[in-house]
Amino acid sequence: KSDDSVSYALNAVKGETITISKLRGFESPLDMTLFYSRMDMETLDAMFSAITDYLPTFRKFFIKKAQLLGHKSALPFYDLFAPVGTLDMNFTYEEASKFVIDNFTDFSEALGNFAKEAFENSWIDVEPRKGKRGGAFCHNLHYIGESRILTNFTGSFSDVLTIAHELGHAYHGDCLKQQTYLNSSYTMPIAETASTLCETIIAKAALKTASKEEALVILENDLTGMMQVIVDIYSRFLFEDGLFTKRKQGSLSVDELNELMIDSHKKAYGESLDPNYLHPYMWYCKPHYYYADSNYYNFPYAYGLLFSKGLYSIYLEKGQEFIEIYDNLLSETGKNNLRDVAKIVGIETRDKSFWAKSLQTIAEDIEEFLKL
Repeated sequence: KSDDSVSYALNAVKGETITISKLRGFESPLDMTLFYSRMDMETLDAMFSAITDYLPTFRKFFIKKAQLLGHKSALPFYDLFAPVGTLDMNFTYEEASKFVIDNFTDFSEALGNFAKEAFENSWIDVEPRKGKRGGAFCHNLHYIGESRILTNFTGSFSDVLTIAHELGHAYHGDCLKQQTYLNSSYTMPIAETASTLCETIIAKAALKTASKEEALVILENDLTGMMQVIVDIYSRFLFEDGLFTKRKQGSLSVDELNELMIDSHKKAYGESLDPNYLHPYMWYCKPHYYYADSNYYNFPYAYGLLFSKGLYSIYLEKGQEFIEIYDNLLSETGKNNLRDVAKIVGIETRDKSFWAKSLQTIAEDIEEFLKL
C-alpha cells in the first residue's frame, strides 16, 4: 500500500535527522533547529505556553464557523478552510496598486514609495497564463538591491492581500540591501514578519470602509489564516515533536502515525473539531515533514505572525516614531539572533506576556467576528 511506502520514507528521513543532530553535538533535532533559527528554547516555551492559554478562546471561532456553515456541533476537518460567504470586492490591477500604495504610505512613506517603485518598474509578474504555476513568491536579489514577485492576480481582495504580503518580503530585502551578502540572510521565524505586517495594514484599511457583510467575510478569511498559523501549526509541532521522540525507539507504523496525528489534532483543536471527521493522514500529504534539511517547518510561522502583531501594536502606540525603529530592526535580521533583534524595539521574546499581548489582539478580532 502507498501509505506503507510513505511511512517508510518518513521514518527514514526522521531517523537520519536524529543521527545527524547527534553527530553534530545537539541534544535533539529541535535543539538543532533552534540553533540554526538563531532562537532559544526559552523563547519557544514562552510562545507555546501563551498559545495554549488562548486555545479555548480560539476554539470559539471554529465552533461559530461550524454554525455558519450549517453543522450542528463541531467543525469537520474538511471545512476548516471553507469560506463562510462571498466577498463582492473586485479590483482592477490599477485599483489594487493604488489601494496598496496609499495604505502603505499612511503607515510609512518609505514603504509606500517602495511599493510604488515595485509597481512602476514591473517587479511583479502578475497575470495568470497558461503554464504559469499557482501561488505567490518573492525573491530578493541582494546583488542588485531589487526583488521580483510572482503572483496570479484575478481581481479578488485576497489577491490584493497576497500582493501586499509579497511586497512585505521585498521591503524586508530592501532594508537589508546595505548589508553585506553574508549579513543579508535571515532565519525562518523572522521571515514572515514584514509580510504579515503589510497584510495587516491592508486588511485593517479594508475593514474601515467595509459593510457588515463584507466585514464578516474579511474577518473570517483573516482569522482562518491566523488560526492555521497558530492552532494548526501547534498541532503540526506536537506531531513532529512526538514523532521524533518515538522514532528514537524505532520506526512507527501507519497506525501509530495516524494515532499520533489524531492526538495532536485533539490537543490543539479540542472540542471545536468534529471527532468523526478528523484527518489522520495529514502526515502523508504535508511535504514539510519530509524536508531532511529543514525540520520543524511549523513554529516559525507562529513566531512570525505573533511577532508582527506585537510590532503592529507598538506602531499603534508610538505612531510615526516607530517607523525608523522598525526599518532598523529589519536591517539587523541577517546578523543577529532573534532575541537581540526583538530588543531593538524593546521586546523580550522570553517573556510570555509579550506573546499573550499579541494573541490578545487576535482574540479581540474573534470577539468582533462573533458579534457580526
